[in-house]
Amino acid sequence: MNMNIHIFNKAQKSFWFVPFLFSLISLFLSLITFYFDWWLSQHSYPIFPKVLFSNFNLSMTIISTIASSIMTMTTITFSTIMVVLTTFLSQYSPRTLQNFINDRPTQRVLAIFVSGVVYCITLLVLLKDESGQELYISSAFAGIVAVVCLFVFVYFVHHVSNWVKVSNLIHNITIKTNKKIDESYLFRRNAINEDPSTFNESYFEDTEPYNVYSEESGYMQQIDIEGMIKKARKDKSIVRMVKTPGEYLLEGTPVMTVWSTEDEIDAESYLKFLVLGPDKEPMEDIELGIRKLVEIALRAISPAINDPNTAKNCIEEIGIILSKLAKHKLPSSYLTDDENNVRIILEQPTFVDYLYKSFYQLRHYGKQDISIITEILRSLRMIGENNSGETKRMVWTFKDYILEGIDYDSLQNLDMQYIMRHLDQLASACSLDDWDKDEVRNRYFPDQYKTEDSYTDKSS
Repeated sequence: MNMNIHIFNKAQKSFWFVPFLFSLISLFLSLITFYFDWWLSQHSYPIFPKVLFSNFNLSMTIISTIASSIMTMTTITFSTIMVVLTTFLSQYSPRTLQNFINDRPTQRVLAIFVSGVVYCITLLVLLKDESGQELYISSAFAGIVAVVCLFVFVYFVHHVSNWVKVSNLIHNITIKTNKKIDESYLFRRNAINEDPSTFNESYFEDTEPYNVYSEESGYMQQIDIEGMIKKARKDKSIVRMVKTPGEYLLEGTPVMTVWSTEDEIDAESYLKFLVLGPDKEPMEDIELGIRKLVEIALRAISPAINDPNTAKNCIEEIGIILSKLAKHKLPSSYLTDDENNVRIILEQPTFVDYLYKSFYQLRHYGKQDISIITEILRSLRMIGENNSGETKRMVWTFKDYILEGIDYDSLQNLDMQYIMRHLDQLASACSLDDWDKDEVRNRYFPDQYKTEDSYTDKSS
């Protein structure tokens, strides 16, 4: 059942699902139009004015012309989509392709065009001159479909012009990632406890473990946590995951270890809660959203593109995501059932892990760019301003990692003062008004820093 739900969810995100659904609806509507046309002919054409009716030859001409016109718009739409996908692939990141493909307005536009073609072609097949019918209203309905497709095409041009703007793409990734944060921790709030009251590691010493091996090869894309917890509760067992999502499993690779108080359990049945596939990261998650923004920023600061403002925008959005993430109580490695009994042991990233994965590449490739360095410090300040004391402490400690990676030989005196200004703001955000400025100066750039706060611009 869980696998069927996964397949259905994956189908919903595919590019063909919405057009296929709309095509079925248009097929049904064309049948209704045909029988409605026949019903009007049997009742002396009531309700509608005669101007909407046409004879058989004119109706066929109108409908066939509309069908070919909509087909042309569909072809242009496909071409435009390919241009956008090429832009995303070359300018931003290969992982951003999924954002446009999964975009519902894009899928609906394509679905309306495809369903319009199906509607008109079905009417062409159904209408027959041998029926003896003199007038047809089907051409009028086909005309309405053509007008709808025309307005949808104008909307699509506007939609694509907005999508190719990198600022809109970055903001869309941030919105989806923040939504994923809320969904993830809303679901896990009752399933995960920081300190399970009934967990005892001596449980493993008295119980014979079952080692479970992968029966197929592929990337572990997802774990059905809820289903596995229910299964483990039923078997009175504890599952320790050896592999985590994103890792590649060869056939015969150890995946998990199961301990149970029951005499015999089907340990291999836990494999059905794992989703394997050829791709490493088809599922949207928090880490993937951050990785997309990091990759866009890295390409922006590369010599080939040289667009540091886009990189600054990405770093700012990363700060927004991390600030929201820090507000949630991150899950521990012990996942419990409703009775607070440990059922799954799965390594979970800490907030420091998220900080590191967000900035370690940006720190390396932006070490000579003062705008990138100060934007990272600004993002850390945002995280500190909006969170509690423990998060403030982690952010202030993490700033040393950023400062240690800067290429100070490439920076000038005013650059150092600008960094100090941002460090001062970061210290204030972390409630450290009495931090030792001289110690930081002497530790990181004693030779470059020559004058005392001569940079008077106070703007952040």
